Amino acid sequence: MNKKYIIISVALFLLWVTQFSSNFKSSELVITEIPDNFVYDGCSSFPDGNYGHCCKTHDDAYFWWGSWQWRLRADNELSSCVQELWWFHTVLWPVMWIWVRAWGAPIWPTSYRWWFGRDRY
Repeated sequence: MNKKYIIISVALFLLWVTQFSSNFKSSELVITEIPDNFVYDGCSSFPDGNYGHCCKTHDDAYFWWGSWQWRLRADNELSSCVQELWWFHTVLWPVMWIWVRAWGAPIWPTSYRWWFGRDRY
């Protein structure tokens, strides 16, 4: 089989897996306030631009975690917020949405993944 097709297949499989991962058990969810010493990192590894407030709201959702449906809703709200700001963002928001869907999944060992607050607090 062609190497290109193998790489694309593996990439698509990983992207698919990241869409539905959450490590969520409803009995474990305890909603409390975000700690006072929590430091927002803006839009993580994405340029902050003039949509930093959208990323802060998104960070709040990612801090506490939940089901994969909650994560999808948070990512869609981030996209809507960015898209409404300026005409250029109609090009930017799909890239941002794909980025957070792929790299924000809880299976990655990043500081900005879904439910990152459970590791720190």
